[in-house]
Amino acid sequence: MNLTNSDKDLESHLYLKEGNETQKKLFDDLETWKILKSLHGFKPTVVGTIPLGVDLPNSDVDILTKFNLPSHLVKICYAKFRNFEKFHLEEKNIHGEPTILVKFKTRLFHYEIFGQKIEPNLQEGFIHMKVEERILNLATKSFRDKVLELKRGGMKTEPAFSQLLGLHGDPYKRISELANATDAHLKQLISNEKKEI
Repeated sequence: MNLTNSDKDLESHLYLKEGNETQKKLFDDLETWKILKSLHGFKPTVVGTIPLGVDLPNSDVDILTKFNLPSHLVKICYAKFRNFEKFHLEEKNIHGEPTILVKFKTRLFHYEIFGQKIEPNLQEGFIHMKVEERILNLATKSFRDKVLELKRGGMKTEPAFSQLLGLHGDPYKRISELANATDAHLKQLISNEKKEI
């Protein structure tokens, strides 16, 4: 899967340390509460809007993980995070995959841990982030500003990208389908960017 074209290693959280103000705060929060260290055996990978710099003040921090047995992740999350505010854990099936969802908050951020048997870099959340990062790197700053404007109006991230690129149908599927797109194809889509939103 050709998801490269970035000068950041999005599978590591270390780039956050050199990022914008929110990214630096997130790095410090992750370190202070040892959140990623607690999940070390589950390949924790931070994804979502904060790594992309298209976050809003109420944006969650999404952490993808991989488990071999769901019970192992459940046990660690109860042990490490149950005393945090708004702790909630649930097990469900998403697209036929056993999935663990864990939510809690620190003073600065709301966290959501998402666990499946799938490697984090092959999960939908990571694929979407990589595609969106490539688009932001190829587009002008006005594109990022328009994404933020749509999000401030209540739209989710993938629908915002899809609308600006003129993609039709399920925005989550359309973004995933761009995982192997060439830069030329992405530039063509960006050139069709809606001028008015």
